[in-house]
Amino acid sequence: MKALRTPDACFDNLADFPFAAHYVDVSDMEGGTLRMAYVDEGPRDGQPVVMIHGNPTWSYMWRKLIPVLAEAGYRAIAIDLIGMGRSDKPSQMSDYTIARHEAWVKEALFDKLDLKGAHFILHDWGGIIGLRAIADYQDRTASIIMSNTGFPVLDPDKPITKMARKGAGMLRRFQLYIRLRKNWQHWKTLRRLTITDMPAEDVAGFAAPYPDKSYLTGNRQFTQLLPTRNDNPMLVENWHKLQKLMDFEKPFLTLYSDKDQVAPRGYHSVRPIIPGTRDYEPVILKGGSHFLLEDVPEDYAREVLAFLSGISE
Repeated sequence: MKALRTPDACFDNLADFPFAAHYVDVSDMEGGTLRMAYVDEGPRDGQPVVMIHGNPTWSYMWRKLIPVLAEAGYRAIAIDLIGMGRSDKPSQMSDYTIARHEAWVKEALFDKLDLKGAHFILHDWGGIIGLRAIADYQDRTASIIMSNTGFPVLDPDKPITKMARKGAGMLRRFQLYIRLRKNWQHWKTLRRLTITDMPAEDVAGFAAPYPDKSYLTGNRQFTQLLPTRNDNPMLVENWHKLQKLMDFEKPFLTLYSDKDQVAPRGYHSVRPIIPGTRDYEPVILKGGSHFLLEDVPEDYAREVLAFLSGISE
């Protein structure tokens, strides 16, 4: 598998991101390896809190939460999904599937880093990929926080009578738009979706891993993997993972925002189906877009710490 690696110089002097890069090698599924990047801050003997981003972000999105967690005594780990951030970037759209993302995350976190008793914070695609990974490692997981995402499923025993997913028209148009634009400057899309005025240096931080359009393949493919059709294999794969997650009784908080443009009610896909969600009412933060850590980072951090400290009491 051919992959690109963003030059280190692209990450020099990023705003509010002084964190050292760490790396772990994962299988590229074709006999080689890919390098996955992650941030690792706070005491090494602290309880791990693993943050998994979505599209089109990278670990930069957690820059205001990482120091809060580290100062509270947690080991704050924020990965870059393959194809994004500091991680290696396979060059072909077909190199990326949700099943592969799941496998890369499981190998990195559970095999290579050997995490145990980990708390997870999941956003956007990180919710789907993270929940799928956790489903097979529930014994290694202490809790889950899921934000502004959903977990769409399709029962394999029910016949497909209509190919188009209900309400997916806008997403289908978005898929076509990105399919035809190899130079999708997604950091500008992100800036338009936030409610607060994102400073130029923060926009530059999200753009940093992508010095030219050849580095954008992973981001563009995520848009093509959106479940706009009922024959998307992710839907049945998710259904099987959900059956496993019906055994998950550990604390599970859904932490959303009131102005999310993508999945404002995505918590209905897991709550109350997954038992761990039933003791925690959804927390809906005011004034946050889909990218709520850009709009209400202090409120988000406060709720995260309250949830985690409540578990340890």
